[in-house]
Amino acid sequence: MVGNDPDGVRTPPVSCGNTEVTTASGVKSGALGGDTAQPPTSPKPIDPDLSAVVAAWPDLPPAIRAGVVALVRASQS
Repeated sequence: MVGNDPDGVRTPPVSCGNTEVTTASGVKSGALGGDTAQPPTSPKPIDPDLSAVVAAWPDLPPAIRAGVVALVRASQS
């Protein structure tokens, strides 16, 4: 027998089974799983010029920000 909750969602009165929890990783793709995952490596150092732009960005006037963005986009096309 299936019960109904106040929201109209049908729910079984007991577990449907398959309640076992395992810590084994069945990964076959070569990906690491569980506690065998390696910590991320350190990111590559950021260019000092880019760091200066990032640090100054919040204080730059909108027109300067727009100019920097325009220069970057123009160099990509």
